[in-house]
Amino acid sequence: MGLSPEQERRKVPPTYREDEKRHEDNERFEKVVEKLEAMTTNGLLKDMAYHFSDKKEVIKVNLIAGISRGVGLTLGTAIFIGIFLFILLQMSSWPVVGQWVAEFLNMVETYRAQL
Repeated sequence: MGLSPEQERRKVPPTYREDEKRHEDNERFEKVVEKLEAMTTNGLLKDMAYHFSDKKEVIKVNLIAGISRGVGLTLGTAIFIGIFLFILLQMSSWPVVGQWVAEFLNMVETYRAQL
């Protein structure tokens, strides 16, 4: 990701020592960024080659990922609904909300009785 020849030609030379030091720091930073870019690109290519060459591994990884997502979603939803119902029950002493919660609980009890 170096500079193009046109950009190199148009660069203004540093006039102070601080500018020279900043210039050197920028060059070192650019080299580090280029090394990191090369490392991540090579790592991704190795990973892709590994996954495309071993179909059993791809199936295993995707199966584990799918199960993990399903369990996480189920647990998260159950916790959220539990907290929501707890808050609703705590608000049942409020005049308007309490009436709504009581009606909601009556509907739930009626549904349970029908089963």
